[in-house]
Amino acid sequence: MADGHSPASASALAERSAEAQRATWVSVAVNLMMTIVQLVVGWLAHSQSLVAHGLHSFSDLLSDFLVIYASRQSAHPADSAHPYGHARMETAATLVLGISLTLIGGGFLWESGMRLQHIEALPAVDFSALWVAIATVISKEALYRYLIRVGERLRSQLLIANALHTRADAASALVVVVGIGGALMGWSFLDLLAAALMGFMILRMGVQLA
Repeated sequence: MADGHSPASASALAERSAEAQRATWVSVAVNLMMTIVQLVVGWLAHSQSLVAHGLHSFSDLLSDFLVIYASRQSAHPADSAHPYGHARMETAATLVLGISLTLIGGGFLWESGMRLQHIEALPAVDFSALWVAIATVISKEALYRYLIRVGERLRSQLLIANALHTRADAASALVVVVGIGGALMGWSFLDLLAAALMGFMILRMGVQLA
């Protein structure tokens, strides 16, 4: 072929892209469902941390669509404008995910600091929020294990990055579990301290990934 790629290699690229996109659409479905549930239950149960985590899950949706776009682009064979192919789209998208993790971690730290100054203003949390937070941890961890398995099999840097993003979301959901549990027991400050710790860990992960 003129571009130096055989039909077999082009077919392999297309198959790899299709599998990566299938895995990402599974992630889209899970993140969409958990975003809606967390926002609705968080609002009804007066749980600020659950609402905040719902917004965090929404950011995962944006990451998923970024993965889908980059996977499609990287599947294109080399051409005159891209003599080395389009695979570097994955590297660029991985950088974006790393930066997003850094911003999310910084946001956790900032929000925790602000809430520490106004503990008395935090509303009472309903018990239903705890069950949703636990379900979020389980679903996000299961999604991480699925994505990391597919990413390692395909050797996709971008899918692995998205899996790490999902695990960070599972870890932050665990922070919400601790926070809601503490709030139900009257120890609201535990939520803020745990959120600050997780914010630092997510920020550090994002910097390393970027």
